[in-house]
Amino acid sequence: MSTASAGPRSGYALEVLRYDRSTTLCWGEGADGGDVVATRDGRVLTWASPEDCFAAAAVEGWDVAHDETTRTDLTPALEWLAHRRRALDAEAALHAWNLAGDIARSTGTPWGDRGRVADACHRKLTVACVPRLVGQDDCSPRWTVTEERYLRRRVGAAIALFDQQVVGRRRQRP
Repeated sequence: MSTASAGPRSGYALEVLRYDRSTTLCWGEGADGGDVVATRDGRVLTWASPEDCFAAAAVEGWDVAHDETTRTDLTPALEWLAHRRRALDAEAALHAWNLAGDIARSTGTPWGDRGRVADACHRKLTVACVPRLVGQDDCSPRWTVTEERYLRRRVGAAIALFDQQVVGRRRQRP
């Protein structure tokens, strides 16, 4: 059985929050220039804390900034999906979508998030989170019925992929 581990060429610890639980991943730029998370045998590696991630990265020889931890909270996206929050939190939705794409790329899991509606939704989320890209200080996107329906499916699929690959599994160490 292979125990091949793959990690980012350079990156940092990414602490993902879901309600009151946190999971740490090693995230960064992969050999091909795309964003990846650390894996072993096609499964996402997770740690209980950024410090545990740093220690594992040192053993594996991954160039991970030991003083840099980024946190992303998926809770607002989960609440929106559960209809406990009326307005979509663009930042949480974009983080869920992008993280799922990075997990899919890292594990070889199909993601299929391209197309006319998908591209329009991703662009609106990006501009809402980084309005200076279009020369604005603030941007609150308006969603068509079709876009909102798509976003519910896509963000739901992102959370499902995260759950499948990360949540509920035992933490692994390379």
